[in-house]
Amino acid sequence: MSGLMEILLIIALILGIFMLPRLLNRQQKNEIQRTDQGPGLSGWKRLAILASFLWPALLALYLKPWNSHWHIFFYVAVGPIVLAWGISWVFWGFRK
Repeated sequence: MSGLMEILLIIALILGIFMLPRLLNRQQKNEIQRTDQGPGLSGWKRLAILASFLWPALLALYLKPWNSHWHIFFYVAVGPIVLAWGISWVFWGFRK
């Protein structure tokens, strides 16, 4: 029985030696193709995303919504962000 296990181990090693480089090459080619598809995020869009995170965070420190002022926080911090991204979404939809 040990002779059969040794033969299967040798076959597995040979298959690993020949198949592993082919699998690694396919993954590298797929990564290269993904990065070439269309433009990335522009500087203005990155700035808008950063502002979308900073605005509610700074207002949370100022308004302290955990002290029962959550409705004011919702209208002042989250409302303008949802409105701005909604207008942007509609604008880019008409543009395309």
